[in-house]
Amino acid sequence: MLGVCTAASANAAETVALHTSFSPEKLGASTTIAFGFDIAESEGGLPSPLRSVSLSLPAGLNYLDTTLGLAICQPAALLARGLAGCSPNSRLGFGSAFVEVPFGQGAGHEIPHIDALMGPPHGHNTVVLFYADGREPVYAQIIFAGELVAGTERFGGSLNAGVPLIPSVPAGPPVSIVRVRTTIGPAHLTYYERRHGHTVAFHPVGVSLPSRCPRGGFKFLAQFAFQDTTRVTATSTVSCPHRR
Repeated sequence: MLGVCTAASANAAETVALHTSFSPEKLGASTTIAFGFDIAESEGGLPSPLRSVSLSLPAGLNYLDTTLGLAICQPAALLARGLAGCSPNSRLGFGSAFVEVPFGQGAGHEIPHIDALMGPPHGHNTVVLFYADGREPVYAQIIFAGELVAGTERFGGSLNAGVPLIPSVPAGPPVSIVRVRTTIGPAHLTYYERRHGHTVAFHPVGVSLPSRCPRGGFKFLAQFAFQDTTRVTATSTVSCPHRR
């Protein structure tokens, strides 16, 4: 089941649609969380560059039994060698993005691979590294960190990430992010461990859904800040799975 909601600040040009889903949609079971967003400008122009995202996750998710992120990826190794610089056991998910350059014409340019990896913790908080390796037409190797902080009674935690400005050309104006899709969870991930002298592949366990669905479904909330000082809040709800 997919949750989508569009929200905009009353005095802002930017609008944001937040997308969320679980796979599989099974209460009490490990799942992969998919989330993304679409950014537009209310009058059809180029939205301001994105500077930060804070995604609040539904209450009741079980983080204790997950085996995601058994290894730590160091940002310096990631910059120096790309994904080869980090263990496969640090992988947390995958994604992609579309950006618009502030000149020329076109329907947007894809950054086809965004990888989420387990970064060095900040205090007691988990840190997720997002790594994008753009080649054409925007050449940029980007790493930015999201920190998972404790939640409130309403939400189970929030992933807070600052987003660096991405130059369109060397020393040129920054691009505008218009679409992002990414996952956090075991879907399409393979980890490795040594057992009895042999390397064995296995699939990690993701965050688990609670055994009971909260009233009204699983609620997400995201806050976005842009270079032009605009702030936008968007919400999304994943409906309760159908009982089988």
